[in-house]
This record gives sequence, structure tokens and C-alpha cells, in this order.
Amino acid sequence: MKKAIEKDESKEIFLIESLKILVDGIARTLGSRCEVLLHDLRNPKNLEKSIIKIENGHVTGRTVGGSITDQGLRFLRSGRDDNALLNYSSVTKDGRPLKSSTFIFRNERGKPIAAICINFDLSDIMAFNTAIQDIFKVSEEQKGQDNLVETFQSDIVTTLGEIADETIGRTGKIAPSMNKKDKIEIVRQLENQGFFLIKGSVKLIASKLNLSKYTIYNYLEQVRTNQLAPNV
Repeated sequence: MKKAIEKDESKEIFLIESLKILVDGIARTLGSRCEVLLHDLRNPKNLEKSIIKIENGHVTGRTVGGSITDQGLRFLRSGRDDNALLNYSSVTKDGRPLKSSTFIFRNERGKPIAAICINFDLSDIMAFNTAIQDIFKVSEEQKGQDNLVETFQSDIVTTLGEIADETIGRTGKIAPSMNKKDKIEIVRQLENQGFFLIKGSVKLIASKLNLSKYTIYNYLEQVRTNQLAPNV
């Protein structure tokens, strides 16, 4: 019996020493924002001093000899038989957000022997993400302006074609199914985009709407007249 106990203890010591190497490897791989620590869980009465190895402890301010967290205690006391609690949110004392995972290692009888906890500081990443969103956000001034998107092409004909296709596409109809009102509205939108400032634009949109150039000129005149008419 004594030999069996000694054998089990030897296995547990070997496991813990092996996990110390893993703690160091994970921390070196993921960098200084990632705290990795090892808890010795063999003595349930000594969990207030369970941390036996820690790397990048500056993330939470803990050191060797520190205690298991409230979340860790709940995990141990929950009676769960799984060994991983992945990607849960936690917070440092000074309010920095962390992404955390806990892994429990058990002996052959299922008794918890050790735990590795990983706490990744997200504060810099979230700040960077906010900066990126700020850089790429669309101006509020653009809302209400038909959600126009600037197009870059190597030649003006291609650009005109894309503007025309996008404007027609927003109607949800194809040219043969459009009525006169639909086509005048397309001309109005194109006029507002400066489409007709370019030579050849009338011919291009006429071909896309299956109309003559003269009809487009007529629609364009109606649009410009309405835009110049005083409000009543």
C-alpha cells in the first residue's frame, strides 16, 4: 500500500514538473500580454497558496504563493467532470479585460492535481480595434445620400459603367420591367452623382435603359427643371 502511494506521488510530482515546462513554453509563445500560471491542487486546504509557477505575472499582479481565484474555486467545487473551461471573460483589479482559460489535470482516480490558467490581456487589442474602427468608419454625413461608394478604376468609361450599374441595381428591377418613373428616378440619381458631367454618359445610360439619347436628354431636362423649381 505504501509503495502504491509513493508511486502515485511520484507520478504527480512528474506531472507537475512537466507542466512547469509547459507554462514557460506557452508564455514564451504568446508573449508578454499572456499570463500563464500553474496551481498545485494536491492539498485542498492550501489553495490560498496554490500558485507554484507563474510567467508574465504583471498581467494580474500575482506571484508564486498566490491563491486560486474565485472562478477557479467555483470550477473545482462545481463537480464538473470536464477538464477545460475555455475563453471566459475576466477582469484585472484595475479594470483591464482578459480572455481566460483554465485546464485541470487529474490523477488516475480523477482527483485534481494541478491546473494551468491562461489570462490574455485584451486591453491593447481592444484599444487598437477601436482605433481601426474609427479609421474605417463611414462618415455620418454620407447617410441619406443613397449610400454612395467611391469607385476607383483605370479609365472613366469603366467608372461610368459601374456607377450606372450600381444605380440601376438599387432599383431591384431590370430595364425591360421599369416604367417611365423608374427611369427618371435613375436619371435623377445619376445627375446628383455628377454622372452627366462626363462626355459619353448619356449614350451609355441610354443603352443600359434601352432608351434613345433624346429620351435621356428629355428626362435630364425634367430632373434639372424640378431641381431648380422654387419650393411651394
